This record gives sequence, C-alpha cells and structure tokens, in this order.
Amino acid sequence: MPHGLTIKRAGSDTHEWLGSVFSDFPMYSGDEFARPTAGGGGFGDPLERKTEAVLTDVVDDYVSIKRAALDYGVVIKEIDADLCEYEVDEAETEKLRAHIRENRVAWARIDPEKVAEMYRKGEIDAMDAVRRYAVILDWETGEPLPKTIEQFRESFERRSVAHWT
Repeated sequence: MPHGLTIKRAGSDTHEWLGSVFSDFPMYSGDEFARPTAGGGGFGDPLERKTEAVLTDVVDDYVSIKRAALDYGVVIKEIDADLCEYEVDEAETEKLRAHIRENRVAWARIDPEKVAEMYRKGEIDAMDAVRRYAVILDWETGEPLPKTIEQFRESFERRSVAHWT
C-alpha cells in the first residue's frame, strides 16, 4: 500500500492517494480509508522499557511482535493469538537487547546509500530506515534525501544517540 492518506474503493485492488489535506470526501460501505500515523516517540531509551509494557502493547495490537523485537528488543512468543496469549522470552530478550546496544550507534551512522539499497531490496521497511538507521528516503523510489538525512541525523544524534547507555 502506498504511504500517506489513501482510499481503496470496495471491489477495487488499487489505492487512491488523497493528499495530505482534504475534506468532504464521500465514503461508501466497503471502502477502506488508511491514514497511517507515527506512534508517539515515547520518552527515554526504548531498550529500557519494561518488557511487560511492550507485551501489553502487543496484546492490545499497538505494536506487532516484529516491531517489539526491532524497536524495543523484546522477544515475544505467540501462544494463542485468538485468546491474546503471548509471553516474553526473557533470555532471548536479554540477548537481543545486548546485540542492539552493541550495534545501534553504528547503525545510526551507516552510509545512507547502503540503507537505501537494503530498503529497495525489501530487506528493511520505512520504519527500520528511520528508527534504526536514521535515514529518510523517497519512499517510492528508495533514493536517499541527503539534506533531509543530514538534518534528521543531527537531531537523532542529539536526542537519541547521545543518551544511549
């Protein structure tokens, strides 16, 4: 699905981009409207977040199991999704968090063209590019946006990297 505000009409397989601002747009039964938004950035080091809080976010469907691992370093096992039964694998979480701590400064400073290549190959998604590698791309072409990356990385270094333990 394309990024941004879109609508998929009932019976259609295509998404129509609506732009960033619109009003009085007719919706009909069966239409699907998508307005993806970034979650709150939170406060503090995501690797310091309590595993039970991340687990609750997974159960409440705020965070996927995949994003729990990638963004918080929390490994969650699905026991029975229909019954909302999940559990944290504490040993694997400890290993994953250590791995992320060991590598995250280098990830945030990797050559943006390498990140763009991983994105274009489908090895990472847009959230990975931004959250892990501090890279902003043209999401349709996968091309790096150098000035935007420079400005974002300056902020990322001050607001995140400088505070990681």
